[in-house]
Amino acid sequence: MHLKNSFLRHLLMVLSGLMLTFAIAPCLYADHDTALRTDLNFSYTFNEKFRGLSYAYLQADDEMSKYDYAEWGIGLNVQLPLPWLSFQVQYCQGYTKDEGRSWSLEQDPGASLNLQTKLGSFSVENQILFEYRILPEWKDFRIKNILVISCPMTLLTPYAGLESYYENREKALMLNRLKIGIDAAISRHVSAGPYYRLDFSNVDHSWEWARQLIGVRLNISY
Repeated sequence: MHLKNSFLRHLLMVLSGLMLTFAIAPCLYADHDTALRTDLNFSYTFNEKFRGLSYAYLQADDEMSKYDYAEWGIGLNVQLPLPWLSFQVQYCQGYTKDEGRSWSLEQDPGASLNLQTKLGSFSVENQILFEYRILPEWKDFRIKNILVISCPMTLLTPYAGLESYYENREKALMLNRLKIGIDAAISRHVSAGPYYRLDFSNVDHSWEWARQLIGVRLNISY
């Protein structure tokens, strides 16, 4: 209980600091963008071994003024004999609007290994995802590593995460994302909550703050 209270207290402090940063950052850093995203997630557990997944993202960039990105995906998660390890196959499509108001399509079939464990009151999840990116101009693969640490409680689940993207096309780590948020249980099958994300891009071998993102996600699970 002490660990949970301590984690929640520090999380709220960090969230307050991030909200303050969000308020003053546009004045201090003119080069990064501010985006707004809505995440819709659905999962269905068929039995102890198989779980179906689907999601959809809607995003507005350019200081939240331009709806220019959408993504959806479906997947199947298979629990392996080890209780802390599962395997997942998935297929995703992303749509990006260019300056000419035309939408371009990216297809991303992929597979991942998912590790999950408990450390006291905390839940630690790590996904190692291999994706094959199919765009009109080129095709290549990338590797994502997604780490999430959460503290499940009765009604609230605060969490923090780090996402790293290795692009084989560039032969380098090209994107890091820091994320912090909190989900609230609305019912047995529904939860929702806000999150804040910072994106750092590798530009000419130098890391630059590219985007801050305010997100709201809705999770439905059966």
